[in-house]
Amino acid sequence: MRERVAIVFMTLSVLATLVFGGAIAYQFAHPGQSTAMVPATSGVAGQSYTPAAAGSSGPATPSGGATAAAPTASGSAPAGTQVVSGGATPSGATAAPASTASPAAQTSSGGKTSKPAPGAKTSSGTPAASGTKPAAGGTNTTTTAQGGGGQSGGGGQGVASGGVITVGGIYDETGPVDATVERDTVRSYFNLVNAQGGINGHKLQLIDCDSKYDPSSAHQCAQKLISEGVLAIVGWLSLSGEQPETGYLTSQGVPIIGGLGVPSEFSSPLSYPTTPSLVTEGSALGTHAGQIGLKKPGVIFLNANFIAPVEQSFLNAMKKQGISPVDVETVDATKADYTDIVLKFQTSGAQSVAAFLDPFSYARLFQAMERQNFHVHVLGGGLDKASANAQYDSGCGSSCVVFGADSATPMLEYLDHQSTPAISQYLSAVHTYFPGQYGQLDTYTTYQWLAAEVFAQAVKSIGNAPVTRQSLVAALNGLRNFDDGGITPPFSYGTGNHDPLHCLQWIHNNNGQWRTTSGWNCFG
Repeated sequence: MRERVAIVFMTLSVLATLVFGGAIAYQFAHPGQSTAMVPATSGVAGQSYTPAAAGSSGPATPSGGATAAAPTASGSAPAGTQVVSGGATPSGATAAPASTASPAAQTSSGGKTSKPAPGAKTSSGTPAASGTKPAAGGTNTTTTAQGGGGQSGGGGQGVASGGVITVGGIYDETGPVDATVERDTVRSYFNLVNAQGGINGHKLQLIDCDSKYDPSSAHQCAQKLISEGVLAIVGWLSLSGEQPETGYLTSQGVPIIGGLGVPSEFSSPLSYPTTPSLVTEGSALGTHAGQIGLKKPGVIFLNANFIAPVEQSFLNAMKKQGISPVDVETVDATKADYTDIVLKFQTSGAQSVAAFLDPFSYARLFQAMERQNFHVHVLGGGLDKASANAQYDSGCGSSCVVFGADSATPMLEYLDHQSTPAISQYLSAVHTYFPGQYGQLDTYTTYQWLAAEVFAQAVKSIGNAPVTRQSLVAALNGLRNFDDGGITPPFSYGTGNHDPLHCLQWIHNNNGQWRTTSGWNCFG
């Protein structure tokens, strides 16, 4: 056991890798029917899931009761069968070969990748064999639906059957945080749906806008997307933009599905999160710090406009566990060198380090810890992003800072669930349409995959009626026991503000490999 302990608690990037199997059946039922998308292993509505054991390649299984029947050739379930929503690959989509390397072993260049120094631009993943226009230098791009015809948009006018439904997304595409992978994850899902003929005759289209890690740019993006008549915001990730723009979008009547989990997203009747609040995650990890016996932490928080309540929830939870920090620091995402922070922690006698950082900043922190020989145990939410982990353990031999670390994830840890159909189809889709982004996947891309899935289910339930913001909100408010194939516990929305998810799983780094060590731990 190591002599000292370091906690690293991250709120900006997580979840990274999986070898995926073949595509699984995915068809929409006839327009107007109450049946939903059917995964190969979806269960009866409201049923809890038991994930496969740590290290197992087996799929998640229902905890009891009968599983839902697979759809018939027409896309509807057999008579008398209850079907719940869930994620699965369209039957017409091409799955990546089973021998394809997992995200942890694969990057866009075939080797290890890292985020360039703050301010440098990167190229986004390039789609393979799709109708999507790739981003070029961070400019606005559009996912083009093919063959849909009819009118597009859908803000207040509505989209008739056969029209193209256009949604928007605000993403940090340039600057110190790269959210192009979240953008391309949403596009991957839409491409799958469009390849199967769309939903109720509709094709789906995403218009994105680069918020540049700047709240003013994020607001300009919100105004631009509203002026272009987008139906909703789906699967966005704008670190400095989500907190203020949630209120603005709500005031303009624009529904929001997905996001990072910032506090304002849980205080709007038009926001539909697909993740627990970051405040909930703070409480969870602060509690877990006590469970694994951490002491005397040095704490680092990202300087973000939503961080204050998250910071307080984490510190309060640790205090309840009898843990007091020896030092608390706040840093910008542009901070290039963490040597000064590490030296402060060493001088303060820190035996743990808690940090709310993005994965690229974590890499710089860990590199500074290696330079100062500050080899301690690490706890953090979101330490398993594949491309970042390639930097966490680069050149440190058998004693990397990240080895032996503990973390938490609100999504099923797919490093441990490589054969779970819902995870397999997610990774297969991204690999098929945006292979250059495959190694960048993390927990936040999973949030936005689920956001696209929730949006599609809501549109499906509208049937042949015009798709408007009002009909979309009504459909979302009526969503019950949404089953995403075990990626999260089933969840529901209703009228008023929405806070449907409160559970996380603990994971542990075993010499560079993340393994699940618990079932769902629920808070609040």
